[in-house]
Amino acid sequence: MHNYNLVRMAKPTDNFERLPENNNDAPAVRRKRSLGYTTKFWENASTITFSFMHDVSDELKYRIELGIRKWEPFVSLAFELVENVPGMIRIALQGKDSYSFIGTDALKVDFNEPTMVLGTTPDSPLFDHTVQHEFGHALGFHHAHLHPEARIPWNKEAAYEFLGKQHGWTREDVDSNLFELESPHAAVFGDYDKLSIMHYPTTNLIYGNDAVGLNLTLSDKDKAFARKIYPALNYGQLPA
Repeated sequence: MHNYNLVRMAKPTDNFERLPENNNDAPAVRRKRSLGYTTKFWENASTITFSFMHDVSDELKYRIELGIRKWEPFVSLAFELVENVPGMIRIALQGKDSYSFIGTDALKVDFNEPTMVLGTTPDSPLFDHTVQHEFGHALGFHHAHLHPEARIPWNKEAAYEFLGKQHGWTREDVDSNLFELESPHAAVFGDYDKLSIMHYPTTNLIYGNDAVGLNLTLSDKDKAFARKIYPALNYGQLPA
């Protein structure tokens, strides 16, 4: 099996997700299709502030901001980098895990704690992908492969063994990141999209050869789903 770096998703207690550290066919960590939670979306037309928890070079800060702003043309939200005060989204570059709280769950986190962690190193070919993927979670978007209509033929025992050895995941970690969609009653589904940046690769964790590869950029359906959740404003209908 290839060596992967996985990203987790974070909850108010432990709602993270994990992502691959190299681009050698990383495994998936939820089901297929555009997916988000109605209870975790930001108010449309609002401003989301973001900040850095530690000193970051201007060059790296600019690079991360560029990744975040890849989503901006497709949502009716404003993203604002703030200095010297904690943002709603607080970014830390630390450890080996990358993770993000889902949408407005970030508001439940202590201001002294990060809400989005980038464990992928800036020299990794997956760093920019990780920024975009994690900020997708920050917008309230879930893993695309967790969609109820997914037909991923998981080899669960292979997943338990591999992710336990390579990443120290428990069976519960694997279940919650690969196989189970929590709070399905609150989920919003878009069209299935195997090209979504929110979809994990499935190579070596499934039966058969129909694996999903590693998606490095926002897909057309990612953009369409973002527009659906955060639609453009009709200024002609706004009160004077």
